[in-house]
Amino acid sequence: MAYEGARLITGLPAAPIEDAVLLVADGVVTAVGARGDLTPPAAARRVDLSGRTVMPALVSLHGHVGFQDGLSYAAGNYTRANIIDHLRRYAYYGVGTIVSLGTDAGDAAFDIRDEQAAALPATARLRTAGRGLAAPNAGPGALALRGSAYGVTSAEQARGYVAELAERAVDVVKIWVDDRGGTVQKLDPVFYRAVIDAAHARGLRVVAHVCYHDDAWELVRAGVDGLAHLVRDREMEAALIAAIAERDVFVMPNLGVSERRLHAGAPGWLDDPFLAESVPAAVRRRAADALRAQAGDAPGARQRYAWMERSLEQLAAAGAQVVLGADSGVRDHFFGYAEQRELELMVAAGLTPAQAIVAATSRAAEILALDEVGSLAPGKSADFVVLDADPLEDITNTRRIADVYLRGARVDRAALRAGWAE
Repeated sequence: MAYEGARLITGLPAAPIEDAVLLVADGVVTAVGARGDLTPPAAARRVDLSGRTVMPALVSLHGHVGFQDGLSYAAGNYTRANIIDHLRRYAYYGVGTIVSLGTDAGDAAFDIRDEQAAALPATARLRTAGRGLAAPNAGPGALALRGSAYGVTSAEQARGYVAELAERAVDVVKIWVDDRGGTVQKLDPVFYRAVIDAAHARGLRVVAHVCYHDDAWELVRAGVDGLAHLVRDREMEAALIAAIAERDVFVMPNLGVSERRLHAGAPGWLDDPFLAESVPAAVRRRAADALRAQAGDAPGARQRYAWMERSLEQLAAAGAQVVLGADSGVRDHFFGYAEQRELELMVAAGLTPAQAIVAATSRAAEILALDEVGSLAPGKSADFVVLDADPLEDITNTRRIADVYLRGARVDRAALRAGWAE
């Protein structure tokens, strides 16, 4: 296959290729270049993409699959069929890889991960942290997710849980270090240091859900590899930002989740036809309630969000490794669309569209050694999105999707829409 004539964004920190040729064989990119420099083989089937933009499919390092089914959000929804449906929703919105971060108990996610390349077309690649670790009953905030985390009560137990995760070949280890506003116990530093040391001894990286500035500092000192969420109790101080950059700690802003409670009314994007293609009106109406500010809460929410925006801008300026993670899959935080919204919020906070795209493609893949994905280069999987407009000019153009290709195969988005409508 030879895809010709588009402006091609490789996902790497380099200028796009104008009037490009993208060659694909057996689901793998074989060559990329300008049309004048790269001639397709005579036998290639040629696809004219003139006037369009091609970019890699998104790589998101923070999601939670399996729990939402329409208006229901419950542990009982966590089934193979529902996970596969969620992976198709990610694919529909141009997300080629999703890391399910710490809420996958049992075998379903691992089984799907191991078989999907051969048996499950039109699904985003699933990578998983298996079960995350927290203080007892103090992991995910939602009750439906709470039972999926290990409860840690000793350093020895923490090391044992990491060994179990390593046996299952998890892609990353997740910990929660948060007291949920004083309502639960926080994971003891002695225990999370044991997790970090045991994971590193097995070649695994550790990402921490964090809320408070002081906890982020202690986690960075302890050698954590990544932070899921910016701190939310204050703006990040310069010394912490410098330490994050110097130690190559990656950061997922997760701005979209913190956008909740900011709005006086329902935000306009809930009426986006692009969102309505996969989310019924009743679910969007309920989401409006979650996003609407409660009496007296809005000023505090706006202050916290402003701290996060300034922290993100300063992290990017310091050269820290900012990556895409939207926390999609928490209730009414929609699979794939949340990643698209997160890109918009990252740019609004001060990143350029080019920086946001790198954060959401090649850098996110590199962080977890997802070697097949993240950029359009020889040897990479042919996971790419064809757009009707250029996201380097306006980041929201990543939503103007003409086609999605995963592992070289075109995703039948019209069929997916029809199935969801039924």
